[in-house]
Amino acid sequence: MLYIEKYNGYLADVPNIEFVRCDGTVFAYDELNSASMTAGHNMITITGGQGNFPLAYIDTDSTLEFQFESSQFTSEIFEMANGVTMEEGDFGMLESNRFDVETGLKINIPYEVKEGSVIIRGLDEAQSDASGKFVVSITASTAATSGKTVVTFHEGDVTVGQVVRVAYQRRVVGAGKVPVKTTSTTAKGSLFAHWPIYSDGTSCADAAVKAILHLYIPRVRVTALPGFSNSYKSAATTSLTFAAMDPKLGSKSMYDLVYEPMDADGNIVTKSSVATGSVGWITSLAGAGAAAASASA
Repeated sequence: MLYIEKYNGYLADVPNIEFVRCDGTVFAYDELNSASMTAGHNMITITGGQGNFPLAYIDTDSTLEFQFESSQFTSEIFEMANGVTMEEGDFGMLESNRFDVETGLKINIPYEVKEGSVIIRGLDEAQSDASGKFVVSITASTAATSGKTVVTFHEGDVTVGQVVRVAYQRRVVGAGKVPVKTTSTTAKGSLFAHWPIYSDGTSCADAAVKAILHLYIPRVRVTALPGFSNSYKSAATTSLTFAAMDPKLGSKSMYDLVYEPMDADGNIVTKSSVATGSVGWITSLAGAGAAAASASA
């Protein structure tokens, strides 16, 4: 039988990824700078007889890991990996800044701060003017007005033009918070990855992209949570690692690789002679039950 290379090409790009968490939430990542899939298989060796050569190799365990690194920072990757839901709203956050003391022995903080949260080393907050004290006046933020805070000092404690460092808890407006708790567990779900397959370029009829390679892992769990490190003017990357788990399917499938040929122009083929009833639809998608329940609620 003559072997004809049909499902081949060159893999020289990063994939786009979708992760379907078990609660039905879909997370997508399409700005990666690296990705890898690593399969492992371990065996024990039975030896014996004269020469003590191997008599048998017995399978013990198999592993499959998928790791990617994203060029784009996104809070959603922390939401996804920790199995939590992002909260949107206004939140408090401590920060500090230097401010110039202006005429009237005042400093103007252009934000709404939490009452009682202003800290200035060597001085204490008070309700009225006194030596060693400062008075805080807060204007709340509204839909029409920006919040602000004025700190007024006692004469003799500071001078006009002096720079004072102030710590305070600022109102962070319209923010997204990922609430990782001590009880949070790493996410489980289904993973999809899609790579472009490039042609060799020797045929004038070939488009640059000749196919798409799809990877489907029915059940994975996050085994290395995301983090990041950065330095001045260097882009931070965020990495994540998944490990495949036995999905307990009747087909005993651990993962699928699907090679999808493109047409001569490099476009997805949309016409098929295969009956819809014969399509191998995915029936074991993580979160399918949760999504259905949400849709019917």
